[in-house]
Amino acid sequence: MLRIVSCLLALLAATYGLARAGGSAPADEYFGPFHESILGVRNDLAKLERDNDEELVHHIVGMNNIEITLEDWYHHYPRDPWLRGFTSRLIRIYARANAIGQDRCMRAERLAEAVHR
Repeated sequence: MLRIVSCLLALLAATYGLARAGGSAPADEYFGPFHESILGVRNDLAKLERDNDEELVHHIVGMNNIEITLEDWYHHYPRDPWLRGFTSRLIRIYARANAIGQDRCMRAERLAEAVHR
């Protein structure tokens, strides 16, 4: 009996791991050191997109935090379809802030390349 229960638990754990690695991230999961949810990232990107270009220069740290969150999200859910759009939006915001070529933006570009494969 113990052997059957052990096998069932191992199968359940393996199934959970495969489902988690292959699908979309749940909306109530948090990523990065600031524990941002997908909805939080979406809201942060929308706010930055509404800012004018001059204001964006002052929000580079916030953009960097979003990027760190997206990297962690990609680490857990590399096939999440939302990642493509979010990374593209972040790169456009970096471009509006004249941050293209800076280390952080280059990391975002590498992340976008990985997501778009």
